[in-house]
Amino acid sequence: MKLRKSKKHANPIKMPKAPKKEVIQRRKKRFQISSIFKSKTGKKTVRRKNKNSKYLLLPVIFLVIAGVIFLAIKYVLFIRESAYSDEVYEITDVIGLKGIPTYGGSEFLFENNMDDSVVKEFISNGNSAYRLPKNTTPSDIEEYYLEKLKPLGWEFIQTVHIGSPDMKYGQYWIKDGKGLRIYSKFNDVWYETISEDDARNALANLIKEEIEREMLMASSDKQTLLPDYPWKIDIPKEYLIKYSPTELKDLRAVSFQKIGSTESVEIYPMGKWKTKELDFFLNDYCNIKTTEEIKYGVMNSIPISFRDTLGLKSTLQMNSDSIPAYTIANTFNSTVYVISSTQLDSPLLQYIIENIKPLGAKE
Repeated sequence: MKLRKSKKHANPIKMPKAPKKEVIQRRKKRFQISSIFKSKTGKKTVRRKNKNSKYLLLPVIFLVIAGVIFLAIKYVLFIRESAYSDEVYEITDVIGLKGIPTYGGSEFLFENNMDDSVVKEFISNGNSAYRLPKNTTPSDIEEYYLEKLKPLGWEFIQTVHIGSPDMKYGQYWIKDGKGLRIYSKFNDVWYETISEDDARNALANLIKEEIEREMLMASSDKQTLLPDYPWKIDIPKEYLIKYSPTELKDLRAVSFQKIGSTESVEIYPMGKWKTKELDFFLNDYCNIKTTEEIKYGVMNSIPISFRDTLGLKSTLQMNSDSIPAYTIANTFNSTVYVISSTQLDSPLLQYIIENIKPLGAKE
């Protein structure tokens, strides 16, 4: 009996060993601003359509920074404004007016011209002018002197506001038979010693002249100077304009003669600004105008503020008559001019002084 060969079993399939599980450490999730703008859908994270939406925070951050800067600036300005008080600034007597306190923070207007003979005369006559601190209002001046002058024995008469039809603008006081007028002009405060009667009627006698000047200003029928003339001013057509040569090269004088009247106003060039004092220019003018028939001389002068420069207001003697004159500088061509009138109370002269501007000046 044959023995059957036993079948060899197929090699068993060897199963691979399962890999060892690695321990995975989960990272902590960090909060990101951009995650605010993401929305989850199932297991996937889907960004919003606006991929740049995260930059919307930039304007917010900018506004916050700008707000902080704005508040800081406001605080600094507040500190500076609070510094303008009587405690910070030394209060002294107004130059030329004994017993009148200065306004805190103000500065004498003619500080750089103290040696000028005209300024000395202006002060000796009991007048003065000071430059005010920034942001000072006429109301501040009025309230300040109402508080300060009454305890010093000054009697308050009245305050006349701008636009009064029959009185001059300003605050009026009297003491020991003298009058005092305090008024604001541009960014200055002016002190003027006047008579007691003028203080009581608030210089009403000068209103008539101002009304005449206003009528000139209101005239719609005007003429202008030549385009190349260094001054610009509108002149009523009732005046004839005449140009004449002078000793200065390329600089002409101009005069305005009222039709049917002897009144005339002249603008005369004298020389380069700051080469000598204004009163010397005025004396030179008198010498030029003096002839065998007409004699000119200076009676008195006071300094004025003319468009942020020092000017001169004077009374001249023309034979036996008194006439007004102004010595002022033209910043366009750096030349000093004398503007005078043959009439003492000339409305045209006052109109010119209040309205004339150097060529090229802003309106």
